[in-house]
Amino acid sequence: MRFKSTALLTAIVAGCGVMASYAAGSAREVDILSHAKVSLNQAITVAEEQGSGDAIDAAYIPKSGDAGLYDVKVLSRDGKKLLDFSINPDNGRVLRATRERVHKVFTRIKPADLQNAQTPLKGAIKTAEAQSGGKAVNADTDRHGDTVQYTVKVAMADGTSQTIKVNGADGKVAMAK
Repeated sequence: MRFKSTALLTAIVAGCGVMASYAAGSAREVDILSHAKVSLNQAITVAEEQGSGDAIDAAYIPKSGDAGLYDVKVLSRDGKKLLDFSINPDNGRVLRATRERVHKVFTRIKPADLQNAQTPLKGAIKTAEAQSGGKAVNADTDRHGDTVQYTVKVAMADGTSQTIKVNGADGKVAMAK
């Protein structure tokens, strides 16, 4: 019985440590992104211009010791190319651009779906940040029925995060948790 109690207590302490570490990481991301000269939306604009297409996924990738980078995936307007851009949050420069294979997960999203959506990924990020008061650290695109839907993860200053889904058809929040 004593072994089980010790094991349970150890698991609880470890879990609290992981949660505290996650909260500190989220708060650090918000701090870094608040001081970044380039926002996630500006990085998306750079990637879309360079890739001649529409962004379908964007994320802030933290790196220890520096400002990290933005990772933005752009689907070409013809749907045949998927380009992955690494962008510096301090100056907006493209650090690396690579071509990836268009996987089946991305073939569910057609260029026409993105062009027909009233709200682009950048608009969904603005909506999610306004709704939550935090900074977007990850945003992706998927189909929801006949329309595009965006999922945006927003880091809050208190170290918590929210996931907000935004309808591409009208730009309204579909769900926040």
